Amino acid sequence: MPFFIAIAVALLIASGIAYAARRTMHPPVPRPEAGKITVAAIGDSNTYGAGVLLKGRRRWSYPAQLARLLGDSYQVLNYGLNRRTLQRDGDWPYAANRFAEASLRARADIVLIMLGTNDARGGNWNADAYESELADLAIRYRAGGRSAVYLLTPPVAFPNRRGVSERIVAEEVAPIVRRVAARLGLPLIDVFAVTEQGVTAHPDGIHLDAEASRLVAEAVAAAIAPARSQET
Repeated sequence: MPFFIAIAVALLIASGIAYAARRTMHPPVPRPEAGKITVAAIGDSNTYGAGVLLKGRRRWSYPAQLARLLGDSYQVLNYGLNRRTLQRDGDWPYAANRFAEASLRARADIVLIMLGTNDARGGNWNADAYESELADLAIRYRAGGRSAVYLLTPPVAFPNRRGVSERIVAEEVAPIVRRVAARLGLPLIDVFAVTEQGVTAHPDGIHLDAEASRLVAEAVAAAIAPARSQET
């Protein structure tokens, strides 16, 4: 009997781990609430909150901390997905997931786009494609005339084992985001500059911890609701 109990317990643990892994890669789609100023945070694992997963991403990711800074009249929808690239030819394109269409259908009042770290990973990088597709994505969110679209540079990257080139992030991705924002007349939030000045390291070289997420949340709050951020 103890043998069968041990097998059952092992199976339960394995199924629990598998379920947690699925939820990590495929979280439930956020749903807008009526009567709120909605903020759609579009991004990769640094939006999702992979760097604070064990601590609790629903409290410590940058969108979660942003929600607390903005207050109850706002709803921050976390559309971040792990590993995603902006480029459609990347290994895990954001556009290929249900979050992409769901975030567009939400027609949020404010849209924050921060994609690019994974585009600098491995063989994903194509500067021309990235620039063109970033502009196209921003225009899609702006097309309805309702959403205020903000472009965010990705955070600074440090040496890492995940294949992300810190040089490409610094010298190509971030400058392209700045250039596209200027060309389209969109507001820019320079997360790269904020984290380069305020962060000396990430735990794994890539992902924002709770403190770095706080810096990003404060920078975003100051840009989209300056009066509110000063109150808090």
